[in-house]
Amino acid sequence: MVINFESGGGFAHFPGLSRPVRIDTAGLAPEQADHLKGLVERARFFEQPAEVGAPPPGAADLRSYTITVEDGDRTHTVQTSDALADPALRDLVEHLRAQR
Repeated sequence: MVINFESGGGFAHFPGLSRPVRIDTAGLAPEQADHLKGLVERARFFEQPAEVGAPPPGAADLRSYTITVEDGDRTHTVQTSDALADPALRDLVEHLRAQR
């Protein structure tokens, strides 16, 4: 499984500090790979629509996220933001944010 994670926007956004993250689970320790795969499964990532958690009207300074997961012959991209209500998908985003 390969995961690409990008973030942008937010309060005091500095594009140079928001470099994309690419994680290939084949290069992780088995327990780390299993944890990440579990987060993707619990988030039902491949069942999510292309856009999740649109910010409410008038919301400002929210970060946006683009996550692309490649797993075998499946590839899916989800765009979301800090307005994300789904706790399982939020856990995945938080884990990916910590990988910077």
